[in-house]
Amino acid sequence: MKIQLIINKFVQSVLLLSALLLAASAANASPEQENRVKPLPAIKGIKVLIIVSSDRHGFWLPEVVEPYQLLANAGYLIDIASPKGGQGRASGSSRLTEQHALWFEQSPLKRQLQHSMPLADVKPQAYAAVYFAGGAGPMFDLPDNKLVQQITRDIYEAGGIVSADCHGPAALINVMLSDGKRLVSGRQITAKANSEEGRWARNNYPFLLEDKIKALGGKYLAAAKNQPHVVVDGRLITGQNPASAIPVAKSLLRQLAKQSN
Repeated sequence: MKIQLIINKFVQSVLLLSALLLAASAANASPEQENRVKPLPAIKGIKVLIIVSSDRHGFWLPEVVEPYQLLANAGYLIDIASPKGGQGRASGSSRLTEQHALWFEQSPLKRQLQHSMPLADVKPQAYAAVYFAGGAGPMFDLPDNKLVQQITRDIYEAGGIVSADCHGPAALINVMLSDGKRLVSGRQITAKANSEEGRWARNNYPFLLEDKIKALGGKYLAAAKNQPHVVVDGRLITGQNPASAIPVAKSLLRQLAKQSN
């Protein structure tokens, strides 16, 4: 019996390592090579939840497509949810690489974004991780959304991973844990930097993320303007800007593999 358990553990570890290697290969492959990457069977049925904005200002499509493709190629099951459900406004499609644009048109993600799950239907216990994509919309409809806060808290307190990129961390600023502490308080975190925000953002956003995180006791960290930058603080993973979406997804994959061992 003990020998069989050891064998099962070894096989499980090999499958997880293979998934990570495939994800890394897909992220660094040429468009021709990446198009040939075949998804693995779902790893033990592990699910990841991606949440996008329903606000009229929209979510940033590349920050959904790029992480989704890496997670899917690594064998994870992915659900898409939004505050209102259904189809939101995707922006940034012209910023997709040719390869990502072709992949998106043929992927399940396209239909999932057209029929996203309402947050009210989300069962947090079903997910090992949650990821919040950015865009202008999250600044308006995610910070004060009670379901966003509940889902994030429940996944995190069950031992899951919380991740977000660019303006996605707006969803995290008001998440209160069961012990009364704010999720971001005292934590190393990044998000869209003040230096990266333009005039429209400064005139229309309810706050700037860098300022808000610092005001709430978060340890805000940033790299140079528009450069990829990811901060990992335990099971909290954040990216600074659109260029950080793929690095965030890679960090998420590493953390998922670590927790599955």
